[in-house]
Amino acid sequence: MARKAHEGFPKGYRVSRSSDYQRIYDSGRKVHSGSFVLFGLANSMEHHRLGVTVSRRIGNAVVRNRVKRRFREIFRRSCDNIPHHFDFVVNAKRHCATVSFHALSAEFQAAMHRMGE
Repeated sequence: MARKAHEGFPKGYRVSRSSDYQRIYDSGRKVHSGSFVLFGLANSMEHHRLGVTVSRRIGNAVVRNRVKRRFREIFRRSCDNIPHHFDFVVNAKRHCATVSFHALSAEFQAAMHRMGE
């Protein structure tokens, strides 16, 4: 099955610089959730960006990478529902790796909705 062009997660949609993370942590809003903490700050770009941090306490590299892939996919599927353009950073909590994809998706969308208020 061929992958569609709009299903990727380009580098321009990622928060990658340490200074960007620090700006979002210092100046952005914070929303606590059961499985993660979502930080958000409005940006002046024409799209949203996402950064994901997963500490070693979550699990080994395989588990941490799975958590990051899940959040990127959830973000990719739901970013069209956000009215304004934001930079988001997700800090995963310990039991995040054990939560189902659908539960994590619902939790993420609820947190983004609270962020947009």
